[in-house]
Amino acid sequence: MKKIGSIIIVLLALLLFNSVQTFTYYLTRIGGDIDFYDVQAHFSAYINAIGSLLCTLMAWKWLSKFKIKKFKFLYAFLVTIPLFAIYVSVFHILIRAYYGGTTTIEMLGLNFVFMLSFSHFYVSGFTIAYLFFDETNTLKEELIEKKYEIENMQLQMLKKNIEPHFLFNNLSVLSSLARKDSGQIDEFIEELAAVYRYFLQHNATDSVKLKEELNFLEKYCALTTRRFDGAYSICSTIDNEEGYIIPFALQICLENAIKHNEGSETNPLKIEITREKDIIRITNPLRLVENTSNTGLGLSNITKRYQLLFNKELFFGTVNDTFVVEIPIIAIK
Repeated sequence: MKKIGSIIIVLLALLLFNSVQTFTYYLTRIGGDIDFYDVQAHFSAYINAIGSLLCTLMAWKWLSKFKIKKFKFLYAFLVTIPLFAIYVSVFHILIRAYYGGTTTIEMLGLNFVFMLSFSHFYVSGFTIAYLFFDETNTLKEELIEKKYEIENMQLQMLKKNIEPHFLFNNLSVLSSLARKDSGQIDEFIEELAAVYRYFLQHNATDSVKLKEELNFLEKYCALTTRRFDGAYSICSTIDNEEGYIIPFALQICLENAIKHNEGSETNPLKIEITREKDIIRITNPLRLVENTSNTGLGLSNITKRYQLLFNKELFFGTVNDTFVVEIPIIAIK
């Protein structure tokens, strides 16, 4: 039904343009005195064609400034008409004044109708078509580039999450449990399996429910606590679990805090996770570990994904000797 409606609109538009052209030719035949060999007439028509081009470019730029996307080509065409009317009217008045002639409203109207049919429909139409297809191709290339970048970041994140040292460290913990407390082996294996299952399930997804991410984080924290024997105290006080978040965002923040800060059983590093409206805040006091490489890959990865996927900003930095990461919650309808 929509397709039939679009076809009818196009046919009516063609009928309107044809009617205007026919009327223009009628007026020219009745009262016009166009001479093909008149150089000034050709120059005047050329100036009006340039005006049509400039009006179209102005309208397109103005609509782009207000980020109008839907039916942009139609709005651009409609906006150019009053701009072109002003342009040809001013030009016509100046030309008449130069030759000592007078101008009437009727003359301005007839001149506008003639130039509208003679040049504007074609110049503006072709210009808008070119701008539309150029913008579409540019957008398509940007989407392909963003898709490639997102896929590349997802691959990097998966490699980071299942990198060998994470597995070897937990296998070392498992070996220690087998020697000291075999009763905890089953629980540890379930937690480790759940963490890796989450890695594999959500690596290619753009967002995940906050509730699921917090459940995963709980199991990840359990593994971390066993590994470091209470050197890091992770405290989550989030009651409102509504909304969505990028997968592994919280885990990467915890990993970043543990990697770059010292903690011990006697003086554990406290990592707090809280929620304030639509922001999740992860904080820890600075106890920087010396000679630790800081690539910034993890947090930069999350920041880029938020910008590319949801056009949201992620903040991380030092505030009063405390490292703070603020992650926006995504509201997906």
